[in-house]
Amino acid sequence: MERAGAVFVGATRYASPLAWARLAPRWRAMVRQMRRMPGYVHHQVYYDPPFTLGTIGWFATREDLMRFARSGVHRELMQWVTDGTENATGGYIRLYELPGAPDGRADSALTATAPAPDVETGADAHP
Repeated sequence: MERAGAVFVGATRYASPLAWARLAPRWRAMVRQMRRMPGYVHHQVYYDPPFTLGTIGWFATREDLMRFARSGVHRELMQWVTDGTENATGGYIRLYELPGAPDGRADSALTATAPAPDVETGADAHP
């Protein structure tokens, strides 16, 4: 298995099980595209009750991770997630990378590239 130099950790709090049903075809398309991307290493999904689904995605380099993040299918999914509160009501994204080596694969611990604030929409949003 290829070593990961960059990791994505994120989660979305979906509005309901119905939102999960609407998510399913978009999610499958995104995963198919992600697996075909250069630098993709692996991903894992996690669940946090009652309606939060998260993803941990490993990529060879930060550039590979960002190439996927900017891809069409991923961008469309993120627009769907953030379109009001019908589909989702909150979430977060964190990016980590191995510092030190030009290709992002140093032999050291992963470090956060930059802290990002949690994002909430609708009634749960904080001004």
